[in-house]
Amino acid sequence: MIALALWAALALAPATRVVPAAAAHRPPGVRADTTFDTVFVVTNRRRTPSDFAREATDSLWYGIYVARLVVSPSRNPRPLAPMRVTRADSAALDEAEWRTRLALAVRDTTARRAALIYVHGYSSSPATALAQGMQVKARGGHDGPLVLFLWPTHELYVVPTPMKVYRDDARAAARSAPAFARVMRMVDSTAGGAVLVAHSMGSRVALGGIIDDADTHAYLVAHPLRAIGIFSPDVSATTFSESYAPHLPDIAYRVALYGASRDYVLGAAALLNRERRAAGLVTRTGQSIHGIERVDETRGARAEPFLLNVAGPGHAVRWASAALADFFGVVVANADPECRARVGTADAEGDGRWRLRRGVLASDSLMAMCRPPDGPR
Repeated sequence: MIALALWAALALAPATRVVPAAAAHRPPGVRADTTFDTVFVVTNRRRTPSDFAREATDSLWYGIYVARLVVSPSRNPRPLAPMRVTRADSAALDEAEWRTRLALAVRDTTARRAALIYVHGYSSSPATALAQGMQVKARGGHDGPLVLFLWPTHELYVVPTPMKVYRDDARAAARSAPAFARVMRMVDSTAGGAVLVAHSMGSRVALGGIIDDADTHAYLVAHPLRAIGIFSPDVSATTFSESYAPHLPDIAYRVALYGASRDYVLGAAALLNRERRAAGLVTRTGQSIHGIERVDETRGARAEPFLLNVAGPGHAVRWASAALADFFGVVVANADPECRARVGTADAEGDGRWRLRRGVLASDSLMAMCRPPDGPR
């Protein structure tokens, strides 16, 4: 029981903490930077009078959230600064109005302004998932609208039965893949050339939706996504290699897989599933995976509080500043993959693998040297 409690504390706490503590280095007299953003929300969770239940439905709920993002003053670059996200307002919409508003928000279809679809991991409340998606967008410097897909997970911080929570969420992820497939077709037909980011167990939802669903797979082959970023995937390495990886290059112009060798959240998941996780394909040598860039983020700069940065699992995507800078600066922008080595943000490890360097971010000024002559798509 002690081991299970420890597993829960390590695995679940990083997934539900919304923000790091306020920075201790706030310059005197400098105020925080507060912005508001409209987030397009769609979910297969059952709606309740106050929020959403942890139950899947056959219908989809559409709405918008007005999110408040507060970036605390810090000596660190903005991608590493402490951030706080809260929901300031919300409204339910019918599908037609939701699509109309999204289309208006993506009139500019360049790389930095494409629609960004985020699929959260397990044990994430709607508020936590919103915070994650907003921080992914902010730390990656993306300017396009955020589409948040909420699937029914547990919402507990620390639980007495972590294995039950994990298995419940795994079943919910499998049930949610068909719903996400519908959302993916709808979003990309409304705002073509979208960017997809999936994290942890959310990778099961996303990959099941875009590959296992025949209609969505066929649609995306004809209308590829701009880019897919798969971060710390809680997916079987064998399933990923055999069932998903061969199809991903056909449905997106660029695909990148991110993982860290110290990610003991996925280590616990591997023990529970009795099978290695797909993130191990990033941090270990082996055969290349055609059409997929594998990026080891173990040494990459993160925005976590000091102790978590030193001893934490490196699992939460909302704090993965260097990895997000790489994804949006190289992959989404369609920069030459070799540019990572030329500008010094990562080392080439061979077989299509890259290892982020410590203390370096793929900033716009650096990546400008590596973008195609005609700019990002």
